[in-house]
Amino acid sequence: MKKPRIGLSGSHIVDTAGVCPGYRRAFVNHDYVQSVINAGGTPIMLPFTDDEEVAKDMIAAVDGLLLTGGHDVYPLHYGEEPLQGIEDVWPERDRFDFALLEEAQRRRLPIMGICRGHQIINVYHGGSLYQDLKYDDCCTLKHSQDQRPDLATHTVTLEGDSHLAQLLSTTSIVTNSFHHQTVRRVGEGLRVTGLAKDGTVEAMECTEYPYLMTYQFHPEMMTTTADFAKRIFEDFIQAARQ
Repeated sequence: MKKPRIGLSGSHIVDTAGVCPGYRRAFVNHDYVQSVINAGGTPIMLPFTDDEEVAKDMIAAVDGLLLTGGHDVYPLHYGEEPLQGIEDVWPERDRFDFALLEEAQRRRLPIMGICRGHQIINVYHGGSLYQDLKYDDCCTLKHSQDQRPDLATHTVTLEGDSHLAQLLSTTSIVTNSFHHQTVRRVGEGLRVTGLAKDGTVEAMECTEYPYLMTYQFHPEMMTTTADFAKRIFEDFIQAARQ
């Protein structure tokens, strides 16, 4: 059986030394690549471009879209001015991800968003973000953990009737955590399905789309150590296969 091709949204890494300081390289973190392979898919990096038509053409070559992590989302994209707690933004990449998402949804492809991808999907659907955890009065947990990537550090409670809870046969998982921005206003058509103990939105799914799942935590970093993370990727690959 042909393996489904999963498009991984790409970023840039910029050389700070060496022969060509300032030289840009297209990349995605290897954990995304390996998690897709281990789940039975074929990863295809979708390199950043500011040509939205080219971005949309890339989607024609894949069976599913995974929006990866990276820069803070540009606050003007959800109608806010930048606050002091915001970190590096890259509005051109936001527009690239929006173009990928628009075309993937037009084609009704399965979609997964992780960390920044979770936030991008929320903003694309009309939602907003807390630009930093300190602006959320309810946030009490340490969400930007200084731990190894695969270490589970806090609990996420799942809605019992959600796709995620039914997939995992549980309403509680313990995840890793590496972020300083979170969902504030939930986007149209999205449903919150997982919350940290302080109310931080950790998982969402789309109520009006065949398969769209988002995660604030990083399951791709946990697929070799946590069964629930492996099953999240296997479920996504199965949706792309169908």
